[in-house]
Amino acid sequence: MIQTPEQLYQAIEQMGRMQRILESYRNEILGVNPRNFAVLAEGPLEQIRQLQAQIDDYVRRLEGAAA
Repeated sequence: MIQTPEQLYQAIEQMGRMQRILESYRNEILGVNPRNFAVLAEGPLEQIRQLQAQIDDYVRRLEGAAA
């Protein structure tokens, strides 16, 4: 759970890393073996989903505190 602006920054950074990993998989694997790409992409995609959910939750809590 994200509780501080620093943790928010770290989550955003981690999302960027996961996106770069997906881009690397796309460039190196997708054209050669789409099935392997799909399998390998599952982990980073799930990590991105989890991070996005944590970011959304943090922003909702900030909005609630401001109201």
